[in-house]
Amino acid sequence: MRTPVSRRSARLGWLAACASSLLLAGTASAQTLTSLRLEPGTATVGQEIRITAQLEVAEKAGINCGLRIVYGDGKSVDLRITKDSDMPAVVRYTFTRPGTFTVSAEPKIVGIALPCSGKTQKQVITVTEAKPAQPYPATPAAPPAVPLPDATTCPWGWNLNRASINPRTGAFVCNGTADSVAPTEKLQCAAPLAYFEQLTGANRQIGCRLPNQGSGPPSRPATPATPAGTPPAAGSNAPPKKS
Repeated sequence: MRTPVSRRSARLGWLAACASSLLLAGTASAQTLTSLRLEPGTATVGQEIRITAQLEVAEKAGINCGLRIVYGDGKSVDLRITKDSDMPAVVRYTFTRPGTFTVSAEPKIVGIALPCSGKTQKQVITVTEAKPAQPYPATPAAPPAVPLPDATTCPWGWNLNRASINPRTGAFVCNGTADSVAPTEKLQCAAPLAYFEQLTGANRQIGCRLPNQGSGPPSRPATPATPAGTPPAAGSNAPPKKS
């Protein structure tokens, strides 16, 4: 009496398994892998790559299939496509070494999902070493400030001529009197300035100036010669020269 029941249960189980397989098979064939795109097509080490696997869905078909993205460097990721937002399948990846790699999208069983339909799609990408960042040119250091004299710079008995101070070089003149004598200790001039002194006449001077200016007082621009026959300037008492 138990044998017919056992046979009937086994037959029902077999039919259920067949129906389930047919359902899954129908679902897997509803999503078809059609293309693979890499953006950008070439990259550098450390640059992110966008990998897009495009799938087509049959009308009124359920969405449930498996897909594997192989990066070509020994790594891969499995994706299960179960809803509209999973299509296209998009992953992002960063290569850690240079080389030429074949990236592929392959229909695969993922969990309980059968492989997506369609053929394996492949794309080749070349990855190069990232160029080192170019350092910004160093800002040139500002030249040291030129030390300028003050009221204490000139020795006792000498007065700083403030109009003589050159802010670019630091040169200066100390004015004395007709009785002024050379100081016991000469002025210490910062390079490239050199000490000078003018100790004759009523307008006696000491100070620091560039060596090419000589050791005397600052030279004054020469008065241009007046051409012969030119009448004297207004206010001048000089008689005109005879031609």
